[in-house]
Amino acid sequence: TRGGAHGLKIYDALERDCVVFGLLNKRKLAVTARPWEVVPGGPGRKEKKAAELTKAMLDALGFDELTMHLLDAILKGFSVAEVLWDTDGATIYPRQIKPKDQRRFHFDVDGALRLLTPQDMYRGEPVPERKFIVHTFGAKDGTPYGLGLGTRLFWMVLFKREDFRSWLTYLDKYASPTALGKYPPGAQEPEQQKLLQVLGAISRDAGVVIPEGMVVELLEAKRAGAGSHEQFVRYLDEQIGYAILGDAPGAKDSGGALASAAILRNEVRLELVASDSDMLSSTLNQTLLTWITELNVPGAIPPKVWRDVKPAEDQKARSERDRNLGQLGFRPTLKSLQDTYGGEWEAIPGFRAPGGGTDKGAATPPVDSQDGGAGDASAFAEGADFSDQASYPDQAALDAAADGLPADEMDVAMRAMLGPVIELLTKGGSAEDAMTRLAEIYPDLDATALATQLARAMFVAEVWGRLAADSENGAEG
Repeated sequence: TRGGAHGLKIYDALERDCVVFGLLNKRKLAVTARPWEVVPGGPGRKEKKAAELTKAMLDALGFDELTMHLLDAILKGFSVAEVLWDTDGATIYPRQIKPKDQRRFHFDVDGALRLLTPQDMYRGEPVPERKFIVHTFGAKDGTPYGLGLGTRLFWMVLFKREDFRSWLTYLDKYASPTALGKYPPGAQEPEQQKLLQVLGAISRDAGVVIPEGMVVELLEAKRAGAGSHEQFVRYLDEQIGYAILGDAPGAKDSGGALASAAILRNEVRLELVASDSDMLSSTLNQTLLTWITELNVPGAIPPKVWRDVKPAEDQKARSERDRNLGQLGFRPTLKSLQDTYGGEWEAIPGFRAPGGGTDKGAATPPVDSQDGGAGDASAFAEGADFSDQASYPDQAALDAAADGLPADEMDVAMRAMLGPVIELLTKGGSAEDAMTRLAEIYPDLDATALATQLARAMFVAEVWGRLAADSENGAEG
């Protein structure tokens, strides 16, 4: 409304503000930093061919650069890019995609794009099919012009510039005192002008000469009030941050509040990245990718391009979860390790699995006999070897009695009780979240079968202990 025909040019001027430029670039680069992929539109051979062809063309064009150009719609409401087609005789491909100034276009009542030319600067001329890509941002009523962030940023930047002018005047005023000249009564206009020249010379020269009878004084400026130009500029920058990134750091945040606010800002930014990426992918899928398919693989379902926008997984929390599952008798496969942590992995020779015996996966390492670890038999019973049944008949008899217990039933009972726990841990999440959910499912865990098996084992041990004690007492008698 204020700019008339130059309205969009005013939005270009907004990017001369350092904060606006930096935050807009941060929002755009957050999209281009995400990996992208072209997915076939269907399982058929034609669809796969169309996807491979489109992927190669986007690579040759520079897909991230195209993304940056089209995301200019975030500021202005819509963006336009011209496709320059070429052919090698067998394939029709986009040789270049050039961004265009939005001021050269407008839309008719049906929403069709029209190019303003010297021959028709009012209505414009219709454009050819498959020639211009139009990306729209922020339109609530379906208008093709969209509604860019420039409508929100304009006033903040305008106030900021006006405040800067006042701030510079303020700094000049308070950095040096104001010169005050006094002339005697009856002084004529020439004398007054001469005094004024003297006052102007004070700001440039160390020494001045004044006529006799005139007085020059220096007035120190005094400021009152709690507000300041700097506070107002910082407030405006904060509002700009809210408009572009959805949130901004607060001046009063500190300690835990500062950390919580940072986490919240990252979550909001991730949502903005996902939204910007999805809307742009939708535009390209309906235009460029469809055109490439129609021109080169007629009849095929057009592929789709999309960016993988998801938060980075907390590797520390994931490793702790894997360790907890390992203590329960489960371990990740080699492929799972590579997919989760990257790199190449192999089993370490000599490591033993938690269940005993060497295995293909990494397990707990053997314990050196010098450190008195749990893996060294010499760390128990003064170096006794319980495998010597002749030296320890009681232990041998107890082992034989325990062998009679249904081990399979014990294993089944244990797994039945731990099943819900394992399922909960495999769903991921932080350690704190896992502990909270464990506390919630604890009352529902069924330990009846396991308790029965343990009771039977304890009964066997107790009976054997009593028999052994009675035997020893009888021998002494």
